[in-house]
Amino acid sequence: MSKRLLKKTSKRFLERIKRVSGFYNLVNSRKELLQNLKSTYCRIAPSKVQGVGILAIRDIPKGTNPFPSVRKQKWVKFNISEFQNADKAVLELIDAFFVIQKDGSFWAWDLGLNGMEPSFYINHSKKPNIKAENNGANFRTLRKIKKGEELLVSYGTYDYKYK
Repeated sequence: MSKRLLKKTSKRFLERIKRVSGFYNLVNSRKELLQNLKSTYCRIAPSKVQGVGILAIRDIPKGTNPFPSVRKQKWVKFNISEFQNADKAVLELIDAFFVIQKDGSFWAWDLGLNGMEPSFYINHSKKPNIKAENNGANFRTLRKIKKGEELLVSYGTYDYKYK
């Protein structure tokens, strides 16, 4: 077999392997993961405000989304009445992490309580350093946040109980 034909055949074979095995997706996922790791701004840590919270691991510039690598959330609407037979501890978590409206409805993240990402652990403050956007689905810093500082939001921007 000529070198040219071998090279052409090898190229087609590699393309087929990439499509079949998902290798191409793996390469892109690796690149995306590398970017996500480099853009990490904060972590879950003990809080001086309440329990655990979100602390900056490095300075975060004003106007920055502190959670740029969090996947777009999918939300499902429920009514608290659907959970009348649920364990009391589950009901407490639903109340703590999801905004239950006056009519009993609430939106839950499709991954549920065990799949919560870091922004679920942002604590409340009347003097916030980040703001909620899209009813709490996204966040943006209001000012530069220094390394070691806790990220705080006003729950009143998306929860009537805090207004």
